[in-house]
Amino acid sequence: MDAREAETALAQAARRRQQTIEAGTRGWSARATWTLCLAVLTLGILTDADMTWLWFVLVVLGGGTAWSSGVRLRRTGASHRWQLAVAASALVAFAAYVLFQFPARALDWPLPNTVGALGACLVVVLLVRPVQARLAASLRP
Repeated sequence: MDAREAETALAQAARRRQQTIEAGTRGWSARATWTLCLAVLTLGILTDADMTWLWFVLVVLGGGTAWSSGVRLRRTGASHRWQLAVAASALVAFAAYVLFQFPARALDWPLPNTVGALGACLVVVLLVRPVQARLAASLRP
């Protein structure tokens, strides 16, 4: 290998490393957010249909797929403040799931858990996604 080939190989390795870092430290894409919202909606629909076990099967399958194809970076310490913010925003999404069910149940709508899931999806899009993006940005080396 001559000097020019070595230089090209080093540049390519640096470019790949930078792409890996960027892929692992960016916020959720629109596709990932849509997938998460669909999972929450599926939970609502399957809960209304008394088939919660099927949702758990789907989560296990989806988790296995994500684990096998995900980008893995060296662990860098994320800000504890952002970790708490992500956890708190997930709790707010759960609270929205529960709170949106009250009017649906009071009005005797047929799918109250699905209505709750729609509320949780709103919170995921409007709150959880931006907070997760800030957490991911804090992971950049």
